[in-house]
Amino acid sequence: MATSEKAINFMQGSLERGKAIPGQSLTNDPQQPYNWEKPVEYTNPREAMLYVFETLTVPETTENILLSLNNGVGIIDIASITLYSGFLEGKWSPDLMLLLMEPTMYMIMALAEKADINYSLEAGDDGVQEVSPEFKIADLNDKISIQDAKLKAAQKASPQSVPQDVREIIEETELSPSLLERVKEQTQSKSLLGREE
Repeated sequence: MATSEKAINFMQGSLERGKAIPGQSLTNDPQQPYNWEKPVEYTNPREAMLYVFETLTVPETTENILLSLNNGVGIIDIASITLYSGFLEGKWSPDLMLLLMEPTMYMIMALAEKADINYSLEAGDDGVQEVSPEFKIADLNDKISIQDAKLKAAQKASPQSVPQDVREIIEETELSPSLLERVKEQTQSKSLLGREE
């Protein structure tokens, strides 16, 4: 069977860009599987949810999440990144990842509300959109229905999707003051040059 010139060019282009050759994953050593190819660490949604919550409430992680929300990153994006990273680490299956999406979004929203940060569900979700004259009405109707569906799905995120003990921990979590806040107390200089006699 002869290989076509088109197939050879495709493989050469893929190799030059650093892409894997189609079927390359089937040649990996079975003794060294990727983390997502091994049995998952969490199969119980509640245990996985508590793990996600513990991950989100690490002080450094919480600060980064709140900073991202303040810079306009959407709740959906942060939740997706968090859960997909857990999947790549072999923490849960893709099915459990989808089940964890709503509670994770709610946890992030609760942290943002506690820090008094305005958030959006999606990045760039301003609600105002300019439409060019060439834009077709049919395309606009399709776009509106998709946005409405996203909004309705996001509004279904309810506090009941997160266990009571997790909600209590969110309420009790103390957020450290922002580095940009004004310092209220002035400290006296202990320098020899600043000393008055």
